[in-house]
Amino acid sequence: MKTVLITGANIGIGLATAKALVRRGVNLILLCRNKAKGEEALDVLQRINRAVTVELVLADLTDADSIRQATELIRRTHQTLDVLINNAGYSPDRIEFVDNVEKSFYANHIGHFILTYHLLDLLEASGEARIINLSSAAYALGNASRFFQRNNKLAVLSAYGDGKLANILFTKELANRYADAGITAFAVHPGVVNSGFGSNFTGGIGLLMNLARPFMRTPERGAETSVYLATAPLSVLTKRDGKAGGSGGFFADSKPKLVKHNDLTAKRATDLWNKSMEFV
Repeated sequence: MKTVLITGANIGIGLATAKALVRRGVNLILLCRNKAKGEEALDVLQRINRAVTVELVLADLTDADSIRQATELIRRTHQTLDVLINNAGYSPDRIEFVDNVEKSFYANHIGHFILTYHLLDLLEASGEARIINLSSAAYALGNASRFFQRNNKLAVLSAYGDGKLANILFTKELANRYADAGITAFAVHPGVVNSGFGSNFTGGIGLLMNLARPFMRTPERGAETSVYLATAPLSVLTKRDGKAGGSGGFFADSKPKLVKHNDLTAKRATDLWNKSMEFV
């Protein structure tokens, strides 16, 4: 029976992903920040399928020490990990900083980088592991030259786009570095999902988000590609469709998609990895 770790598994796409996977007989580790909400999700998931194991581990993805403590606990209680779904997302309503890094970039990329790095040996031990990083079409708003730069005037959507661009670069670098270790990596655009994203936006952006909300996807629909990548035969996922697909690829609607951005280069991916290592 496979074991899957999902971050942000107590709400939205993360919870919908968890529900779909327990129905498929998968053991789960839920990595959540809020204990009460995590325990609620744990109860819901256990009632769906009593035959699987569901565990709750607490961690704050903007706190490196918290993440390290969580990985130490997981490493003490598990010898392998089959799938890591870096699902949790943070949408800023104002620009804040953690360790001199914009907070949403820290939560969406650096926190997941630290988590992933400390779990790589468990992933390697599974023999055929998958890392699934929740990105977004908002990567188009990102700019790699802003990564790790303190900018108090940065727009919130630009900050969010930077994190989503980093998710794709991280995916590509993982696929490149760990191809021989039996680890594949995939980035996901879940679609525009009514999961609470943007509910804290104000002004014109907030108004547009509220107007669009009735037309957004449900969390269940948004979770479909993550579930597909976690469960489909690896031979299907690693098959390239022209220039799209394969390990390191970007998927939407359970299909590989081309991504176009001037910063999606091998050098940018390596530079991001090296800079992120300073936080490990």
